[in-house]
Amino acid sequence: MMKRSLMAMVPVAALAFGAVVFDPPGAWAHPPFPGHGPGDFGPGGPGRGMPLLEGIDLTKKQKDAVHQIFKQSHDSTKDLHQQERALHDQVENLLLTPGKIDTTQLQSLTQQETALAAKKDADRLAMAVKIHDILTTEQLTQAKDRHDKISALMDQLHALMHPKDED
Repeated sequence: MMKRSLMAMVPVAALAFGAVVFDPPGAWAHPPFPGHGPGDFGPGGPGRGMPLLEGIDLTKKQKDAVHQIFKQSHDSTKDLHQQERALHDQVENLLLTPGKIDTTQLQSLTQQETALAAKKDADRLAMAVKIHDILTTEQLTQAKDRHDKISALMDQLHALMHPKDED
């Protein structure tokens, strides 16, 4: 029973000490690559992993450029993913070791996780800027209009689901 409780703490601790995420979990884990599944950008369409691209028709040249950006990002973040896993394993081992937890070591590991998450977020933002720069003004306007509509719908949904939360 105690082991099960500790195992339940690991994901909670990882989330508590984890990264600041500005997109759904896992959305960046598998960026869309042309030729990987149905359609030009695989399952989920061209926007999976990059909301800016959802609902946007790209030219062949733009698709190739986006593919190249995702490939470069994927290649450059392999090491970050390995570091992230190693830190996660160290935190997990520390939390699952019997006896008093070395809070200094735990704090050091969580600071390293935070720094790594900040690096990953900066890399994602740099990738988004590169993709932004290949889109036309018309495509960016289309993406903003779509985003604004979705945001308004999400606000309406939230208001319906949480009527007492209104400020």
